[in-house]
Amino acid sequence: MLTTARRGWISASLAACGALLAVAAWTALPDGGAGQRAPARALETAELDLLHTAGELLVQDCMRARGFSYWPVPRVPHPDFRDFPYGVDDVDWARRQGFGRRIERQLDEEAASGPRGRYRSGLSAERLEALGAALMGPDAKGLEVRNPGGGTLSHSDRGCIAASWRQLYGDARLWYGSSETVKQLGSTRTGRVNQDPAFRTALAGWSECVGRRGFPAEHPVRQRDEQLARTGPEAEAQDVPMAVAQAECARSTGLADTAQDLHRRYSAMIRAENGAAFDAMRRLQAAALPTARDVVARHPGD
Repeated sequence: MLTTARRGWISASLAACGALLAVAAWTALPDGGAGQRAPARALETAELDLLHTAGELLVQDCMRARGFSYWPVPRVPHPDFRDFPYGVDDVDWARRQGFGRRIERQLDEEAASGPRGRYRSGLSAERLEALGAALMGPDAKGLEVRNPGGGTLSHSDRGCIAASWRQLYGDARLWYGSSETVKQLGSTRTGRVNQDPAFRTALAGWSECVGRRGFPAEHPVRQRDEQLARTGPEAEAQDVPMAVAQAECARSTGLADTAQDLHRRYSAMIRAENGAAFDAMRRLQAAALPTARDVVARHPGD
């Protein structure tokens, strides 16, 4: 639900634990057949939280050693944060949050007036550039992986983020390659669902439904993005009724159920097609749990 431009510091922080937020949506692979090594299990939410916390604390230690302050961020940026890749389909959430504009505004305010924002605003341009280099690395070189969607993705192997990966997972190159592949496959799955004939059929019914309710639109995600781009009291007053119409129509027309069924189906297909990346990532995660517990235990109260 959060726009890309708003999450600079948070995005960098989440990168410290790679794709932990994105990969939580991938469910476990089925057991392998006879004579095959059983694929690694998907971690539980509490375990992903532990890995994220440990990674953030390692980044904090590294930044302090390089002369900078750093404030760890939670794996989920806001208690009411929800990701709706096919449009809002939770009616109760829509009644409370609309399209999440209040959540975005709160995070923006915290980023500007909280300790991170105050710290960054007090740095000179040169010092701010040095902070970025310390955190992310001086350039995006050293770690590289093929993007499933085409092209190549790269990341520095010299910043505190990469240092936290080495401490937590041992092999930063393997961690970046496997976790970034899994992360990027989320958009592959969303694209396949959107192009599926069953989704397109359900989408037509949804479009007719919201049109009858006074909110004409061709796709719920585009409707949400266009609405959040509008500003002012009149626009914001439409957030909740429009989001409720979107969610209720997603339910009544079957779009929500169709999207979730296809989401699960394509998840299984994509995991099967990219089994090596999923297996490598999950084995690194499982092996990192003891280290993560030790890191968190060394930082009581942080």
